[in-house]
Amino acid sequence: MIIAVASPSGAGKTHWIHQQIAQTNESIGYFSPKTDFIPIDATYLQSEYPQLKIYQTGEEAALLAGSDQTITYIEIPWYLDLSGIEPLLTSLNSHRVAIISPDANNTEFTTWADEVVSGNQITKLTTSLQIHRGVLTGEILDFDSLATFWLEMTQGAYGEVVRAKGIFDLEDGQIYFGDFTANQPELEFKPLNLPRWLDGKPVRKSGFEIVGNNLKQAEIAQTVKDCCVPESAISYYQQQVKESLATEPEVELV
Repeated sequence: MIIAVASPSGAGKTHWIHQQIAQTNESIGYFSPKTDFIPIDATYLQSEYPQLKIYQTGEEAALLAGSDQTITYIEIPWYLDLSGIEPLLTSLNSHRVAIISPDANNTEFTTWADEVVSGNQITKLTTSLQIHRGVLTGEILDFDSLATFWLEMTQGAYGEVVRAKGIFDLEDGQIYFGDFTANQPELEFKPLNLPRWLDGKPVRKSGFEIVGNNLKQAEIAQTVKDCCVPESAISYYQQQVKESLATEPEVELV
C-alpha cells in the first residue's frame, strides 16, 4: 500500500506518519518529493526508525516496485501543487490522507483526500506564507548560540514565524532536530539517535526551513552564519569531545 499524506504547513504530517510507523512491525518506505537537499523529516524519521527505507527524488518508479516495503508513505510538502503531483499519485494508486486543522474548512484538501485526519490548530493560510531555507551541510554550530537564535526566532525577532524545523550538527558531534509550530505548547529541540560526527566537517546533510510572514531573511542567514564554529576550531572541539567520551565511566548493567 502507498499512502500519500498532505496538509497545510504545521498541521502534523510527519507526526502522523511517525505514529503510524510506531504501530506496525511491517517494512516501511518513505518518500518526500523535492526535499532531498535538506531532508529534515526523512532524517528525523530514520533516526527514530533505522529500518525505514528512504526513497530519493528520481526513484519514483521504485516506489511501486518496492516489494520489500509493505507500506510506503509519501509526505507531500505543503508548498507543492497537488495537481502537479497528481500523475504520480494516480500511477501509484495511492490512498490519500489529508491532515487538517479541526476547525478548518479546506475544500482543496477534503476534495483531494480519501481520508481526513484532525491535525494541529493552524491560524495562517499557507497561500500567504513565505518560506526561507538554509543548507548547513558541512557546518558545525555552537549549541548556546543556536538555542538563543531558535528562541528569538520563535518569539518573533525575525518576523512572524508559524513553522520552523531543522537538523543541525553541533560541536559535541551530535545532530539535533529543531521543531516549532505556532500555537503548540512544545518547543522541541533534541539530539537525534544518530552517530556522533567527530572527524572533520560533517558530510551528512543538514539545514533548516522557516515559514511565516514578513521574514527578515538576510538577518536570519547572518545570525545562523554567526552560530557556526570557525573551521579552524573544529578539530579542537572534536578532540575535546573524544577525550571526554574516553574518560566517561562504564555503566554496569545489573
